[in-house]
Parts: sequence; C-alpha cells; structure tokens
Amino acid sequence: MKKKEKAILVALFVLITSAVQCQQPGNLARYTQPGVDVQNYAFSLTLSDSTNQIKGETTIRFTRADDRQTVWFDLISPKSDSAQRSDGSAGMKVRSVSLADGKAAPFSQRNDRVFINLPAAPNQPTELVIRYEGTPAKGLIISQNKFGERTFFGDNWPNNARNYLPVVDHPSDKATCSFSVNAPATYRVIANGKFVNESSLPNGRKLTRWQESTPIPTKVMVIGAARFAVEEVGSVSGVPVQSWLYPNDSQKGFIDYRPAKEILQYFIDKIGPYSYEKLANVESTTIFGGMENASCIFYNEKVIVGHKDSDVEALLAHEIAHQWFGNSATESDWSQLWLSEGFATYFSALYLEHAYGKDTLNAVLNQNKGQIFRFSALKPKGTVVDSTTTNLMDLLNPNSYQKGGWVLHMLRNEIGDEAFWKGIRAYYATYRNRNAQSSDLQAVMETASGKKLGQFFQQWLYQPGYPELVWGSSYDATKKALVIDVRQAQRTGAFFVVPLTFSIRDSNGRELTRTARLTMTEQTQTFTIPLATKPGSVAIDPDNTVLMRATEMGK
Repeated sequence: MKKKEKAILVALFVLITSAVQCQQPGNLARYTQPGVDVQNYAFSLTLSDSTNQIKGETTIRFTRADDRQTVWFDLISPKSDSAQRSDGSAGMKVRSVSLADGKAAPFSQRNDRVFINLPAAPNQPTELVIRYEGTPAKGLIISQNKFGERTFFGDNWPNNARNYLPVVDHPSDKATCSFSVNAPATYRVIANGKFVNESSLPNGRKLTRWQESTPIPTKVMVIGAARFAVEEVGSVSGVPVQSWLYPNDSQKGFIDYRPAKEILQYFIDKIGPYSYEKLANVESTTIFGGMENASCIFYNEKVIVGHKDSDVEALLAHEIAHQWFGNSATESDWSQLWLSEGFATYFSALYLEHAYGKDTLNAVLNQNKGQIFRFSALKPKGTVVDSTTTNLMDLLNPNSYQKGGWVLHMLRNEIGDEAFWKGIRAYYATYRNRNAQSSDLQAVMETASGKKLGQFFQQWLYQPGYPELVWGSSYDATKKALVIDVRQAQRTGAFFVVPLTFSIRDSNGRELTRTARLTMTEQTQTFTIPLATKPGSVAIDPDNTVLMRATEMGK
C-alpha cells in the first residue's frame, strides 16, 4: 500500500481509538430504566433538501415489570422554544404523544428526556406514538460528502441516537426496529435489516421501508441516504452481501469491499450463525474509520484505495466481527466495551492470520503491543474494564481495543486452541441477541476449559499495566543446567502471574530445546533447566503469547 494511503488508514484508526466531542455525565448506570423493556421501535422520518430539520414519528412497544405510571425516553430537546442549544441546533421538539388507540398521553420534556404518564399495566405490552421535529446536533449527520453531494448518515455510538430518535439509549435495552424514510426521490436509503419496499410519493419524493427482526442496541440502529451505486457481491449461508458506494467511487470501492464475502464466511465457520438479514458495506460520512451498524456497516469515505489491500481487509474484518460481538452478543454497559472492541480487534487479526499466515498475526500483535505500551505510559492507572470514565468517547482507547484483543490472545494460549474455540462458540450461542458481562465470558470459558480463570481475568481486566520483565541467563557447566533469573520491574505496585517459555539455541541458531511452560508467581524468580551443553542464545516468549515488555540484562 502506498504511504499516502497508509497514512489515511492510520489517521482513520486514530479516529476510532481517540476521543472526539461528546458531553456525557459520569454515572453510566443512570442511563438504564430498570423494569422497562422496549420490544420494538417503528421509526418514521421525513428528510428534506431545503432544511436540516427532520420530522419524526416513532411507535414504541414496551413492557413494564411493575405498576409505574411514568416512563421516559431519551430525546435531545431544545433549551426553550426560542433559544437554541449551545451547539447551534434546536434539538427535537415533541408535538404529541398518544397511545395505540389514539388517545393523547400527558407528557413533558426536560433534561433531554420525554416523560410520559400512562395507565398502570404491569407486565403488559404498552404501545405509544411520539411525534416530534427539529434539527439534530449529531447522531444523524446531515452534510455533504467528498463530492459535494448532500447526504444523511446515522452515527449513533455511544448514545447519540437520542439526537434524532426517542429511545432508551443504552446498550442493555435491545429491541427490533423498522425505518420508514420519506425523502427526495434522488436518494437511495439504506437501514438495518431486510428491505421491505419502496414507493413513489407526490412532489418528487419516495418512501423507503426497512425492517430489522433481530433485537439490536440503539447504538447500531441507523439510516443512510445518499446517491449510491450498489453491487450484489453474492450470498453466504443465505445472507446477501452488498456494497453501497457513492457512484464516483464505485469502481474502486467495489474492489475494496469485495473481501467481505470471504470474511463473513470465515466468521460463520469459526463462531456461529450470522444474526441479520443482510450484510451491507456502505461508504459514508461517519466520524469513525468504520461503524459497525447492525447489517449495514458504515465506512469513512476516505477509505477507498481501489485494489486488494490487507489494511482495508483488516478494517472490514473488524467491523464485520462486531456483528457477532457488540451487536449480537452485546456488552451490558459501556464499561464492558472490550467485549465489543477487544473482540473485534482480535478477530480481525485472526482473520488476517487465516488469510495471510501467522507472521501477519504476529506483526499485528506486536504493533498492538506498542500502542498498549504508549497508552499505559500516559494512563498508568487505566484498566480494561473501566467504570470511572466520565466521557464515553474516552473509552475508545488501546485498553478497550488492543489490550482487550491481547487478553483474548493470552486466553487462547492459556486454555489451548480447542477449548478457546469451544468457549467462543458457546459464549456466542449463549449470549446471541442478548447482553453479557466479563464475568459471563469467564464462566463460559471455565466450563469449556475445565480451568479456574478468576486470577487470569482479574489481573488482565481489572489490574493496570502489564509485566515489565528484566531477565538474564547463565550456564552452570558443573550442574549442566541453564539458570534463568527473572524480575518483575513494573512500577504499578502490583505483580502478575506470568506464563513463560524460552527458546534455547546453539551457536548456529538451531533450536536445541523449548522449555515447557514456566509460571512466574513472584516478583523475582529463578528457573533451572537441565541442558547438556552451553547454549548460543536464549529467547523469551518465542511464540509471542504474553503481553509484556521483556529486557535481557546486558543487552
């Protein structure tokens, strides 16, 4: 890949793993609404070329586990009827709320929520309709693409759906959804799920309908509207694979997106069935390098190279892996983000190993190590599971992505390939279309492997940093043994249980032996290995199985 093209992808990856503007309170738990479970959203949106204002009508079906008579839904609202928000947009003004029978329901808008008073109906389905209009601050990006053409793209992560959709905007409340989009006929509209129909409307307009029948979190419920050229790439296990590109980019972009079919097949074979009605890969104006919206992944419009390239394949694999991890098996809260991003990071690397070999996997792992080391130097107290972060965008960091991926790589080596893949398939089967926490993954992996993994998960998910080892070796000719001294030198104040392997070679570079797994449990430890002759060299962790920085004394 050319340097300029690589620079583009590196810059986009920084977009994925760095903070962008987002104002969020710190108490993540308060976003949930215990006892309220949304079953389905039916979104109707009207888009216009003459204004950025949208009109919406959302039908919400939900249950209440108790006799509460007030429920709320997230929706960014105006400061007042006359005052604009500080970001220059008016927010969403609710015009009416009614029950399924058409009867008006009392409501109020405050603190960026719609509060609705309802008759008590514990454990019974309730359906209501919210009608509103306004200009979204974010969430729905209304802008021009790189060709100067007007476009509309949902960009909901982490909880920006509330900028244009009334929802319970938290990953724990998953629901099915549908979109009916009334827009100028010049646009082609993509959304989650299965295409239902398209019909002409008066005044040069068109209505497009999509239906997602699998429950998904609001972070990946989206629409996209633009001029598109569409390629039907093929079908995998009955799932159609499509590429949606701006017409001016379609010749190159169709080449870039074509590996999606092989990637989808790999993940189905390794993990389990795909949960959605299609896989559409869509060029867009997302603020991220890629955004894993369920069944319609949005990629940044800058990621167009026009030839087969492993970096583009890595991005495709990352976002497609999210369809299993993050979209289907969804983290229960943002603090558990590694269950989404760490999985996507590692499974992208596993796909590259499948496509290009183990050397490529090791190159990715080593690159990821460097990012972890640099981030740890900046945030020495940071942990993979992080419930203290006040800005949700700050969770898009190497602890969630690269270190989370390394945790899975180490878990694979801790329990072995067979148990690892057995556990991965069981985890997905158990939490498919549901929510999970790290403790759920641990329990599944313990069952699959027959090993207790509490210490492993505790030190890698909840303990900051990584092992920094200083080590040296000497040969004892009298005892015919190699003596290896190892010391943990990290400054975090906590020590790790570290599995170690050494490769021992003669003066010609031929491997004499490779030690069995040695377990370091103390700050300083000595290992004695029987050896008939003095070695030419000794290497630590030859198979790259442990996240650590190791320095050999005297070198």
